[in-house]
Amino acid sequence: MLMSIIKRLQIPVSEQECSHFQAAARQSRLPLAEWARRHLRERADEALWGAAFGPREALEVLKSLNAPVGPVETMIEESVAGRYS
Repeated sequence: MLMSIIKRLQIPVSEQECSHFQAAARQSRLPLAEWARRHLRERADEALWGAAFGPREALEVLKSLNAPVGPVETMIEESVAGRYS
């Protein structure tokens, strides 16, 4: 992402928090600043648009809806037919 203006955030953290964040960044093989940016973006997205689901969580939510679902073969046929109509 190209940034024309770079802003800095200064966030006071305890020594223990700083060590904790540094360890997490090292485990992710990222510099601390990049690790922090990624996690801040994720949390901001969740706050603005709701939590993102992983594939398993998304399937669980879909299953809990008890929506009518046809056989997979029929759904594929309908999808293909819709694409080429």
